[in-house]
Amino acid sequence: MIIVLVAVILLLILVIIWLNVSFYKERKLFQSRLTHLQRVIVEVSQKQLGQQEQLLLSSELDEVLKASRSVLSDEIFSLNREVFELLSKNNLLKK
Repeated sequence: MIIVLVAVILLLILVIIWLNVSFYKERKLFQSRLTHLQRVIVEVSQKQLGQQEQLLLSSELDEVLKASRSVLSDEIFSLNREVFELLSKNNLLKK
């Protein structure tokens, strides 16, 4: 009877040791996966910040281009008017 009890106790101790080793391995695996996920989150966050900056620059560039287009159109119109006036002063307009 004592031999059976000792065998059961040894078996339970072996099971506890095996569970501790398995728990340690699972914890290491979990930590590794968590570290990987943290790296992915950091990369995604950095990409998002870069895209937000690009979007902001794109928006600013669009505003600058609109303003430049407006100024350029006004200048072209003024130059055309000046050319037309010069041609009319010199009677170079042909009908």
